[in-house]
Amino acid sequence: MADSIKVAPNSWHHRLILPAIPKDSTPFTENFSVTSEKKINYWDQLYSLTTPLEVGVEAYRAEGKIIAIISVSGSVTVPCSRCLEPAGVAIKGELRYLFSLDKKEEKEAEPGCEADGDEDLIILDSWEDEIDLGPLVWEVMITLLPAAYLCSEDCRGLCPKCGVNLNSSSCTCADEEGDPRFEVLKSLVQKKEEDN
Repeated sequence: MADSIKVAPNSWHHRLILPAIPKDSTPFTENFSVTSEKKINYWDQLYSLTTPLEVGVEAYRAEGKIIAIISVSGSVTVPCSRCLEPAGVAIKGELRYLFSLDKKEEKEAEPGCEADGDEDLIILDSWEDEIDLGPLVWEVMITLLPAAYLCSEDCRGLCPKCGVNLNSSSCTCADEEGDPRFEVLKSLVQKKEEDN
């Protein structure tokens, strides 16, 4: 799977410049888009971006922390879970990230301490004046990808014998009476019926 990626590509590295975020809690907003020619490999499922991912960033300061809300929207194709044909799906969602420059909070953020809401506290080094958004955009996108998706509700899938796509053609395989693994049970039922 050399034509697939498992992490954010270098072209996704976009910087959030911390001095650009106003100190009076006024939100700083920014929009940009990212794309990938390679397929996205997540848990050995391949997804293709059919449109650029539109990324929205809203960042503001609160109580000595920086709160960044990263939203992602776009569309991907993924193989249908039944027939394996490409199926398009729209994705849209956001995650909230909490950053701090206070090293004392690193000790408080250790396991066993409650975080503010659902997000983890990310401690920045005091010399850092920017945040790389690429890995965060990747994380938001990954949370939106469907694990299984159908091309349509009435997808008939593939024939289990010959593998033909039953949505576009029919096959000549005979219908089985049931699972061959249950033949022993079937013969026991028939014997019991004969004995009665």
